[in-house]
Amino acid sequence: MDSSRDRLKQLLDGDLSPEDIAEDPALISLADRLYGIKIAPSRPMKARDMTEPTPGAVTEVGTPTNMLIEVIGDIAPAAPNGSMPVGTLPPLQPIVQGKSKTNPLTYVIGAGLLFVITNLFGLLQSVFGSGCLEGDLCPSDGYTRMNLMDLHNLGTGAGWSLPLQDGVYGIPDVVAVVVLSVALFVVLRRK
Repeated sequence: MDSSRDRLKQLLDGDLSPEDIAEDPALISLADRLYGIKIAPSRPMKARDMTEPTPGAVTEVGTPTNMLIEVIGDIAPAAPNGSMPVGTLPPLQPIVQGKSKTNPLTYVIGAGLLFVITNLFGLLQSVFGSGCLEGDLCPSDGYTRMNLMDLHNLGTGAGWSLPLQDGVYGIPDVVAVVVLSVALFVVLRRK
């Protein structure tokens, strides 16, 4: 067994010639895999079927090669193009981000919040209050805030209330301001 290990070591060291390898099918296979040396096809046989090898029966199929491997020592790599010293990195370019697209929902929620706040102070009565004909709670009587739950009744006095300046506000107004403020905060945080 030591002789097969010695022959394997010699093959790996490159000390065996193609004629020496031709005697052992395992070494032929290894030489082909390691070094690409093609030696005449060998027919692996069991030990009981082997006959004495005939010397000089080596047929090298590939180009003759020297199986020694040359190891080259430390060689300094060539400078890429001489513009920078070896080991330095080029300066980093700043990353320029394009204009961030604002979610259209931000504008819708912001417009809704602006509408509710301006309505709280009664500033929209000039736009929506011209059709109030029935009742005594019309904008002409000081009722300038639209009731958010009765927007469909702006033609009557039931659609109007006193503004925030008079200390009056409704639950729908408070709910609308809180919900729209939270929604705007959430949408802006998700950028």
